[in-house]
Amino acid sequence: MVNTLLFLNFLGTGEFVLIAFVFLLLFGPEKIPGIARSVGLGIRKVKDASDGIKREIIESSQGIDSVTSGMKNDLKEIENLTQSVKRGVKKTLDN
Repeated sequence: MVNTLLFLNFLGTGEFVLIAFVFLLLFGPEKIPGIARSVGLGIRKVKDASDGIKREIIESSQGIDSVTSGMKNDLKEIENLTQSVKRGVKKTLDN
C-alpha cells in the first residue's frame, strides 16, 4: 500500500485539498462512492491477475524442480551402474 502512494509525495496538504475539491465539483457527492468502489474493484482485479501469474510461475518452476531431481536420480543410477561395470571389467582383467 505504501509503495502505491509514493507518487503522492510531491503533493502537500493544499494541493491535495484542491484536487479533492475539484473531484467533488466534477463528480458530485452522489457519484464519488460509486467511483471509489469501481476503482477498488479495478485494483482488486489487477492484483488478483498478478497473483495468478505469480502462482503459475511458481507452479511451473516446481515442475521443473521435480524433473531436475528425477534427472539427478537417473544420473546417479547411471553412475552407479558405470562404477559396477568398471569394477567387473577390472576384476576380469586382473584374473
